[in-house]
Amino acid sequence: MIATLRHRGPDDCGTFVDPPAALAAARLSIIDVAGGHQPISIDGGAITVVQNGEIYNYVELRDELRRAGRRFTTACDTEVIAHLYAAEGIDGFSRMRGMFAIAIWDAPRRRLVLARDRAGKKPLYYLRQNGELIFASETKAILDAIGGSPAVSADALLSFFTFGYVAGETAVFEGMRRVPPGSALVVDAADAASRLEAFWQWPQAAECDALPESEAIEQLRAELSEAVRIRLRSDVPLGAFLSGGVDSAAVLALMAKHSPRPVQTFTIGFGDPAYDELDDARATAAAFRADHHEQVVTPDCIRVAETLAVHYDEPFADASAIPTFHVAALARKHVTVCLTGDGGDELFAGYTPYADALARIGSAPVDALRSAIGAGARFVSTHARGKGRLSTLALGPEAWFVWRRTVFPEYLLETVVDPDVLRAAAARPERCAVAAIRAARGTLLSRLQRWDQQHYLPDDILVKVDRATMAHSLEARCPLLDHKVIELAARQTSARHGDATTTKRLFREVIRPWVPPAVLERPKRGFGVPLRRWFHEQMIGWARDILSDPRTRQRGWTRPSQVAVLLRQHESGARDHAKRIWALVCLELWARAHIDPVRTPVQRCA
Repeated sequence: MIATLRHRGPDDCGTFVDPPAALAAARLSIIDVAGGHQPISIDGGAITVVQNGEIYNYVELRDELRRAGRRFTTACDTEVIAHLYAAEGIDGFSRMRGMFAIAIWDAPRRRLVLARDRAGKKPLYYLRQNGELIFASETKAILDAIGGSPAVSADALLSFFTFGYVAGETAVFEGMRRVPPGSALVVDAADAASRLEAFWQWPQAAECDALPESEAIEQLRAELSEAVRIRLRSDVPLGAFLSGGVDSAAVLALMAKHSPRPVQTFTIGFGDPAYDELDDARATAAAFRADHHEQVVTPDCIRVAETLAVHYDEPFADASAIPTFHVAALARKHVTVCLTGDGGDELFAGYTPYADALARIGSAPVDALRSAIGAGARFVSTHARGKGRLSTLALGPEAWFVWRRTVFPEYLLETVVDPDVLRAAAARPERCAVAAIRAARGTLLSRLQRWDQQHYLPDDILVKVDRATMAHSLEARCPLLDHKVIELAARQTSARHGDATTTKRLFREVIRPWVPPAVLERPKRGFGVPLRRWFHEQMIGWARDILSDPRTRQRGWTRPSQVAVLLRQHESGARDHAKRIWALVCLELWARAHIDPVRTPVQRCA
């Protein structure tokens, strides 16, 4: 199992066996490079720990534990986890500032504890089969342990078709699950009983402001500065991913403040003015005298999809994985750790669909008109020109927001996906998302943010970053997702964060003293790629070959005739189906990488 994960930790590996438990770790050595070998056991073997991730406040926790009488033999953060658990049990997880997937064997209690960080930055899967509980950072390790692939979940497939990723606790394979963010799975070996215990939850948005705005701004500045400072703890070189936006610029500004040397920064471009941020990133890097590196990605690199399918071990169709993968490869040539600006949009209301959804709030007559349009849209043929536009005119703010997040909206889902898959699934993900947003407490903006924080962020954004960086043995650290920053941001009302015309209002005031004025004035640009042009100009034949292959057609997940319609419409220019074609290609390449191969034993970890 651990040999399949050596890309996550190429520097060292180790195993521990104390029947009925076995732990193993592949280590990317960052803190206490020489002494931090895993697994780590303490108290005469009573507690044994492996982890993937970093505990950034390990210095403060170690000092506190030493004062309480705990004795340390290494300078690494993993040993701190062991002593903290020995002293406080699972309550200790709530005192860690970091990203982690942790496994602890508590020998005196004959108990296994699996824990995952608050935001879900690090993955942690498990499967119960034949009286065993098998767990790992990636599904491929579990598949190698069982020697095959379980059936694919219909619910997971519909989640992927709808949003481009698999969401929630259920993994893509039947019976396989994820430890939820901010939770610990406790398993007693004696009777195989298990329980999930949450040690943290995303805070509800405040209904009224607890602090004057000026005080909130000062506190956020202090917490953000501290979040960056402790993430600079490393015994190996580190740098930063840099776009043209405010989030990565703020992180760079604070890194420059705390670092005695120029920060190494890394940026990817596409040679396309509609998508490139090279000039903006270059200007930001120059403002902080960074040691800047950049690379232009060409359309041919879309063929990296086969490599992505191996590393994204569940189906994943967010095309920004392409530049993320390449910027990680670029960074790894120079550093082992990179800080990123991920999480800023979800915390501080930075996505333009938030403002657009707020602008769609209507009166009773408007809602009635939308209802009538929606009824009429159902009689329009699925592939007719204008069907999509007419359908979206009927949507209220919550439904419109979810539609913006979809790959296959429901009317296309019902047409393209095989009827057997549709019947086997418990629910339609798009409807469930709209219902969840409508049922939540708070203002519309706070409800949209909360859905993203608990759905889009852990299951898309953080998956994208984790797999792309770990593929290159690069650690990504996200200071904006420090839980103290999250909790302070949530104490502000949504009105402070944005409205129908403004995004990230409070955050811009927080970082105003740190970044050049030009950074604050730049319009929001996502980390997108020119998929439409790439497919239309060069890659449509490649996609057609994959999607018309007999292996693809025999999966039984889609209707081949309807997939052919999407290809023809896109190639003729009648409709833009680029992201749907990309999703279908990603799904098939994933199946070839994780379902089709005959699994053979891999070389054991030395």
